[in-house]
Amino acid sequence: MTSAGIEFELTRKRVKNINLRIHPPDGRVTVSAPMRTSEAHIADFVAAKADWIRRHQARIAAMPPKPELRYTTGEEHKFFGIDHLLEVQTAAGRPGAEVAKSADSGPQPRLVVHARDPHDPAEVQRHLERFRRRELQRHLDALVPEWEERLGVRTTRIRIRTMKRKWGACRTRTGDIVFNLELTKQSPRAIDYVVMHELAHLIEPSHGPRFQAILSEHMPDWRDVEIALNGRVTTRG
Repeated sequence: MTSAGIEFELTRKRVKNINLRIHPPDGRVTVSAPMRTSEAHIADFVAAKADWIRRHQARIAAMPPKPELRYTTGEEHKFFGIDHLLEVQTAAGRPGAEVAKSADSGPQPRLVVHARDPHDPAEVQRHLERFRRRELQRHLDALVPEWEERLGVRTTRIRIRTMKRKWGACRTRTGDIVFNLELTKQSPRAIDYVVMHELAHLIEPSHGPRFQAILSEHMPDWRDVEIALNGRVTTRG
């Protein structure tokens, strides 16, 4: 749909309010609206936010693009929210990856990959992803039970996989929860929020007022954490 020159993708959901989001890196606009809200009302809502939308789209467009990773020594890779220098070495023993602190080149931590072929980006990436998966699993093994106790819920299965548009997903009928492998690039606070968010769906499946009240009770600044995590801007009406 288009309103006041703003193109947006409309989704109908069982929500009480109209939710408008601007997504990086291209400034894509999405709107979710209650089932019975007229398209005319939605168009008026978007038109009223047109200047606000364009301002934030311009801000997003001015952000520098993320460099393409080549998986070579000297690159910076995020690991639990901290920039790590990548160091690729020829494996003397079993290939793999680890975190190491450099004693001779400053305080910045390093991600060290031991590869059979240190010049093969695919192999280096594979070892890094296996390491990230293992470390995220360890993090979740400690964090999920903590939030289960706080929220009074129980999960049945925790999985990790790579997802393009979601940090996590909860199947409320089965208690099966999936977390995005990319969470290993985010801060511990952000991971804490995602775990809380997905487990809260076992109490309230929707994103409505009851769900938001649960988040606010357990993490009052959850909206700030969500904005920092997604890099997207949200407004409601």
